[in-house]
Amino acid sequence: MPLAPANQSQLIRSSQKDEYYQTFLRNNANEAFQALAGSKRWLDWRREIELLADLTYYGITTFSGYQTLGEEYVNIIQVDPSKRKVPSTARRGLFVLCHAFFPYLLDKVLMCLENELEGGQESRSGVSRRQAPFRLWSLESWLRRWMQRAVGLLSEPQRKACLPAVFVLQQSLTLLHRLHVALFYISGSFYHLSKRAAGISYLRVMGLNSNDGNIRSSYRLLGAVSLFQLLVTVCLQLNNFRQRQRARQEWRLYRDLSPQHTQSSGSRVVRCILCLEERRHSTSTPCGHLFCWECITEWCNTKAECPLCREKFQPHRLVYLRNYS
Repeated sequence: MPLAPANQSQLIRSSQKDEYYQTFLRNNANEAFQALAGSKRWLDWRREIELLADLTYYGITTFSGYQTLGEEYVNIIQVDPSKRKVPSTARRGLFVLCHAFFPYLLDKVLMCLENELEGGQESRSGVSRRQAPFRLWSLESWLRRWMQRAVGLLSEPQRKACLPAVFVLQQSLTLLHRLHVALFYISGSFYHLSKRAAGISYLRVMGLNSNDGNIRSSYRLLGAVSLFQLLVTVCLQLNNFRQRQRARQEWRLYRDLSPQHTQSSGSRVVRCILCLEERRHSTSTPCGHLFCWECITEWCNTKAECPLCREKFQPHRLVYLRNYS
């Protein structure tokens, strides 16, 4: 019986089945560790336990040269780019690292970098931030120390530029994932970025299904719709970014042309808690707290919440208070 490329529905069902068994393995590992070490240590090491569970699952299946439970469920096998033989051990190992370890490492790096940049900015603004304690012999503690040294070498303008860059990178990763899924719907190969990086595709061992052409056509239509939705999302985000830039330029022009120096010497000076200076061009959040326009808009570029009460809100809900004394 000739082999044929696996279609989109088979790859999706295989991935869903693997995720089901991975979740089952993670839950059992978490319950066992929590029962042995207690809830506090379990909360500290939860991500690492889930990583170990994922590495165990793919280590005893894909890396060892066997089918995963999801692949066995839909009768598909892994092949290398030649389509004639199974992937080598190095290629399978690259897939396991890219699929399980690399997302964990990238998330830790971005989280530590964001926390260090925000922590330095908030400490200079007088806003206290509760730091999680260091954990000995953990990747997070090593990354945090390394990030502290790296951020300490940056100047103030560089830190202000890096914080929005981290946010843009996080959003770009989400858009990249959506783009990859849309391309998978159209092409029918490489459901995961890790398999694309390792060059691992699938063949099905059953005969050619009469509905295979209809299935692929339906997923191509879904991929085209997904690409259109992604394009609209990117356009909306770019338009929002241009509006924020234009509002910031207009505010700077208004500040230069009409500085507020009407405060009498005997009256009480109202300060902004972000810059710790006299509040200029007062702006209100939806929760009613007041800040400088420039301070709160820069804050919202990286975190859409009130610096005081942490209430979530969209930046367009800020209210600039004209003629407010």
